[in-house]
Amino acid sequence: MTDDPFIPYAVIETANWPPTSVMTIWALGAAKLKRIDFDLSQPEDTYIDQALAGLQAKLNRFGGKEIPSFGRPISIIINLGTNRGIRIGLDGLIIDRIDWEMTVGKASVTLCGSGSVAEVRDTFDT
Repeated sequence: MTDDPFIPYAVIETANWPPTSVMTIWALGAAKLKRIDFDLSQPEDTYIDQALAGLQAKLNRFGGKEIPSFGRPISIIINLGTNRGIRIGLDGLIIDRIDWEMTVGKASVTLCGSGSVAEVRDTFDT
């Protein structure tokens, strides 16, 4: 357990689980693909709009309608606090309130002495 204060953020829920390419996620970073950080100088009631704008920015960055390896977005989880948040639809409407936190895990790659990939392991948390 950490004493650090909770910092609100959002995670994009997507159609593909598990992801289709762990190497893509390792190269780009899972957080860069699925996590949306908020402008915390703005009030909490702007988080839905910030999450939708963040999703659109990611889709624009990756050329369209899907997040690489994760597929199309289906909803967004806004983590408001430890084990407290909301799930919103892509239209910005609240689908439900949640008592858990969605996190973005990490991908790790183990290399052999020759430099070839021996193992790729995903540890994405949902």
